[in-house]
Amino acid sequence: MAVQYTIQDGVLTMMLEGAYESRDVIRTFLDAIADPACPRPVALLMDVSRSQSLASRPAAEIKMVAEFLGPYAEHIGGRVAVLAPTNVAFGLSRMGAVHSEGVGVAAQVFRDRSEAIAWLKEASVPRG
Repeated sequence: MAVQYTIQDGVLTMMLEGAYESRDVIRTFLDAIADPACPRPVALLMDVSRSQSLASRPAAEIKMVAEFLGPYAEHIGGRVAVLAPTNVAFGLSRMGAVHSEGVGVAAQVFRDRSEAIAWLKEASVPRG
């Protein structure tokens, strides 16, 4: 399967690898948040480091997947981090981030996994 997920330390990581369809991303996300092991809220990390499909994905599909997160904003703590180390993936992920922000989900694109996790975790730290 080209789209898989793990849940560890309060982070739902979706790995988009190789070739896949946009509906695979949505289906796997829905499976993940329905998993009894998935906390609520959960930090969401989309890892497109090994994606072959993203570079050829039509802009309308990137927008559709990004906007799909809107109704789940509360479930994902209102944030999504995208791990995109290549220039093409980074740029396309920024485009998707603009669309997710339009539906109330703050999105940030990172080239480094530890920075992405730190950004997600800072959202869950209570402010005093």
